[in-house]
Amino acid sequence: MSGYVYLIRVGDLYRIGKTDNLDRKIRKLKPDELLTSIMTKEPETLEARLLRKYKYQRIPETGYLRFSKRQLSECKKQFELKGNLPHTLDAEVSITLFSSFLLFGVNFLILNYFNFGFFRAISLSFGAASIPMIILFLTGSFGGYFSEDLSLFSLLTNRIKGFFIAIAMLTIAYLMFNLN
Repeated sequence: MSGYVYLIRVGDLYRIGKTDNLDRKIRKLKPDELLTSIMTKEPETLEARLLRKYKYQRIPETGYLRFSKRQLSECKKQFELKGNLPHTLDAEVSITLFSSFLLFGVNFLILNYFNFGFFRAISLSFGAASIPMIILFLTGSFGGYFSEDLSLFSLLTNRIKGFFIAIAMLTIAYLMFNLN
């Protein structure tokens, strides 16, 4: 469900949160300033990633953060598309898939260099390329956030995608290995 992720200032403290109605939330919280906000199809994901990234700036037992000027500027960038945090769980699958292709390519080049044979090199490379997808299946994440930051079922689709892609890669690896 789409919604907003926002960054507000209250005195010298800051708060990152999510809501489906930004105007109502701002009226309720009465911050000194709404610094930035973004509408996203998965606000829970972006909020969890931001809170994870700035966990050491969090004031214990509150929802507030204490930022330096540099950290505040960096946090604001995350709300733009220029930020380095993926905004959706689909982006997590894309990043994992990219790492799988990268791992495949590197393994294939190395194995070809050592004359493992074409089919055997492809087979072993697909097997190695399945590792990031297996990690995604087991953890629900490829390092972008802690699974505990999100609800269990929001990670279920990523785990299923990771599982089926890993199975497909391992099946290709097995078939190519037996063609040899």
